[in-house]
Amino acid sequence: MKFKLIYNGEIKINPKKRSQHLHDIRMTLSPQLERLSEISPYNIIKERMNKTKSKGIKEINGVKFFPIIRPELNLLAELDIQIMHPELLETPRADIDNRMKTLLDALKRPQNAHEIAENTDKHDIIYTLLDDDHLVTKMTINTSHLLYKEQNPSPNKDYDLLVIITVNIKASKGTPENLAIIV
Repeated sequence: MKFKLIYNGEIKINPKKRSQHLHDIRMTLSPQLERLSEISPYNIIKERMNKTKSKGIKEINGVKFFPIIRPELNLLAELDIQIMHPELLETPRADIDNRMKTLLDALKRPQNAHEIAENTDKHDIIYTLLDDDHLVTKMTINTSHLLYKEQNPSPNKDYDLLVIITVNIKASKGTPENLAIIV
């Protein structure tokens, strides 16, 4: 099963406030993943997790996370990432490997309290794509120039990317819990 996530914004190479930057990216993707968990057949993930004691929520330092791709359901992810950027090639901001590290870290739930931003709301559930990035079994990355020009660009628009992440859900083994998702 495939679906797409859209991110439009900065992906910093080595941000000073790394946990805050990752949180900002997560908060852009979280509503998309929450909506995904409400529509068939992906709603099965939430239904299966609601039958567990934790309801599928993983809490770290009082913050609740709900990863979609998770080991409990034997789910894995293949990612096809399209990055469109307004910058010229051969510039320092074209550092693709470090941008991918930042993006992968934002796609997974934090593993410890140090990875959570200080201002994170402890009342809402944050949806993440991955429980951990080791659940990614394949990743392709394509880059191209973003030719679209806005009428009223923001001051940071020179750094903003349009990222389209195509997620293909696979299973490490077929089970009754994940059968409807992977068919």
